[in-house]
Amino acid sequence: MQHYRQAREKAQYLNDSFYARQTENNLAVILIKQRQFAEAKRYLEQFYQHGLQTNDPSVQSVALNNLGDLALSEGNIPLARELQQQALALRQQHQLTYHFAWSYLNLAKVAKAEKQWPAVIQLARQCLQLREGKLDLDLIEPGLLLAEALAQTGEPELAREQLQQSLAIATRRQQAEWQLRAWQLQAELYRQHQPELAMQAMQQALTAQQRLAEQRYDLSIAQSAAELGVLSREADLQQSKRRHELAQLAAAAQQQKLWLAIGTTVLILAITLFFSLKIRRKNQELQQSLAHLQRTKKQLVDAEKMAALTSLVSGMAHQLNTPLGTILTAVSACQDQLRRLEQKFTAKTLSAADLQQGLADNREMMQLAEHSTNKAAGLVQRFKQISAQYEQVAPVSLALRPYLHEVMESLLLGFNPTTAVDLQLQGPDLTIITYPAQLNKVLTALTENALSHGLTEQNQPLISLRWRLQTTDTAQGPPEEKLELHFSDNGCGIPPDVAAKIFDPFFSTKLGQGNLGLGLNIVFNTLQNLGGQIELASTPSLLATPRPKDPMQPEYPATGCSFIITLPTDIRQIPKPASTAARVG
Repeated sequence: MQHYRQAREKAQYLNDSFYARQTENNLAVILIKQRQFAEAKRYLEQFYQHGLQTNDPSVQSVALNNLGDLALSEGNIPLARELQQQALALRQQHQLTYHFAWSYLNLAKVAKAEKQWPAVIQLARQCLQLREGKLDLDLIEPGLLLAEALAQTGEPELAREQLQQSLAIATRRQQAEWQLRAWQLQAELYRQHQPELAMQAMQQALTAQQRLAEQRYDLSIAQSAAELGVLSREADLQQSKRRHELAQLAAAAQQQKLWLAIGTTVLILAITLFFSLKIRRKNQELQQSLAHLQRTKKQLVDAEKMAALTSLVSGMAHQLNTPLGTILTAVSACQDQLRRLEQKFTAKTLSAADLQQGLADNREMMQLAEHSTNKAAGLVQRFKQISAQYEQVAPVSLALRPYLHEVMESLLLGFNPTTAVDLQLQGPDLTIITYPAQLNKVLTALTENALSHGLTEQNQPLISLRWRLQTTDTAQGPPEEKLELHFSDNGCGIPPDVAAKIFDPFFSTKLGQGNLGLGLNIVFNTLQNLGGQIELASTPSLLATPRPKDPMQPEYPATGCSFIITLPTDIRQIPKPASTAARVG
């Protein structure tokens, strides 16, 4: 997704808009898999409109095809069938024979959702006929659909034959996901009449599922390591650039001194020579000191990078150990249970009650493993948010007061629907240009932090948002305007001994109680991406008596904590960095 977003940004500068729309189509396919349907639908509709404008039936049919997949993922089966039929009709009209197989495959998926198994058999066979003799990897999915439909229509022998063909391709191609689905289907086929083969197939499915989880975990770790490597190389590049600039400045100063000495009189030359020798000795001492400071700085930066990397890796390992341990335990228990059942079956002492109990135990353990797998996937997804990448296509104009009121009311109702939290909004009517999704992420994390840590024991919880426009003079150009937003609550506050660590990743006062300690770290990195910053204000109860003329101070809660957020009023005036360096310690 990162690569497609970067490609889309670069494609905007090309003369041919097809590349941008094509990249958006590819991005939408990934968004559908991540169930981000709204953004995917917007991209696919733009791709379809491009096909209409350029009168390109191939683009139109692909867009309709993917819109049908989106409708099917959302559960709108009639709309999915209509869109897929339109795509097939368009391809038949313009003789786009290469795409017929995709239409038949997608229509077979729709028929499966409607449980119209004869239609699934016909469409899957048409797809297989068109793909015969081409890439065997494309034969797996329609083959599995055909096998499942044959099993549903009472043709188990044909279903097993087709299933073996698809399973052989998936095994040869090392496709763990398709292997898992094939073994699960084979277990279903053998479950009633051949329980021994069903258990063997289920064991193969468990092995494929474990291999698939390992592959996905390895990919996640590799991606994180690559991102850290990029950040490290960028830091080294910046240091090299600074050293080069210092060397150029030193060389320019030395050359200026030389030309000045040549342009003076003999008497001044003698005096200048005396002072030049003296200055040269001083420069040598300074250069030696500078070299020593640079070496020391490099050592400190390397030590800090290693400490940050160690903290990040150890934090991720600590969070992932529990669900992974649970998965391994569940898999081992399933293997032991299957081994006991196999021994009883071999000894001809296996009863129906033993089999039912064994299957029930395995089902419970697989549910536990699935729950832990989802938890581990959620942790990895949470870790990815540390990078705080942009999720908006372009910044938009926001009326601040209505936006804050709508977002905060929704958050308070969603996080704590049973307890009423008083919300106070105070500030002038302002309009800013920024990324709403990123700002929503900041407000969500701060609200969740206040409700989870600060307001748990408060009888009358209060959250206050106050803002003002801050204008500062610049050396060149017009004055700079920024938004200063205070987010406060009347909770228990933050102890001084932990205040310096609240923006560090994996730091939480409730670590191990369902908290990862990533919320405020994500806030910090997101605001850096928006050209802003955040800091923890002094405890409100320790503030001096507020001045009446300052609208930001009089209404502070007597207790609790307050965060001061500074944002540009127009994000378009802030240069977008080439990459975002997340805070890691």
